[in-house]
Amino acid sequence: MLGYLIDAFSGPAAAFMYALLGVMAFAIAVALERAYIFSTGRFDVEKLKNDLEEGFAAGKIPSLDPKNPAEQVLKAGLRWPDAELAWEAMTEASIAAEQGLRRRVAYLSTVASIATMIGLFGTVYGLIMSFAALGDVAATERAARLSEGSSTAMASTAFGLMVAIPALAAHALAEATVRERLAAIEGLASRLILLLKARSRA
Repeated sequence: MLGYLIDAFSGPAAAFMYALLGVMAFAIAVALERAYIFSTGRFDVEKLKNDLEEGFAAGKIPSLDPKNPAEQVLKAGLRWPDAELAWEAMTEASIAAEQGLRRRVAYLSTVASIATMIGLFGTVYGLIMSFAALGDVAATERAARLSEGSSTAMASTAFGLMVAIPALAAHALAEATVRERLAAIEGLASRLILLLKARSRA
């Protein structure tokens, strides 16, 4: 099948194949960039909870990494001794953190849709070529045109799906990672609010 798709780059389906190749390269770039961001922005929820509790018990603010989205949110809340003000500050910071986590993730879903449409366009073009071959042409030429039309339709469809399916899978994985981290950040923020309220009542 791979040889068949490679041959399609030099046939009537070449325009569709190169368009899909460009879309695939863009999707790979986005997926790699997001994978790098997610890997460098990891955080240990339990460790951060323990650091907060130990810091409050010792009467000092724990050191936080301003480049980590979870720690950015906590740092915004720790600037305020009042629980309500801290929650407002963390809400504002969490919006920025969410934007950073979701940045370019939607592109993967868009790539999947575009790849499917390009593949469908190639399929329709191939069918048009095949039906045109049924006109008033010689039998030998008719067979060649039917073959070219079918090849264009099948190659475009196959390559379009080969680009769309991994892009959809990458989008689903990225979205799951974003939701998981946002839920963890919300849990950490709630823990900080509890600690602030407990300290104000002590």
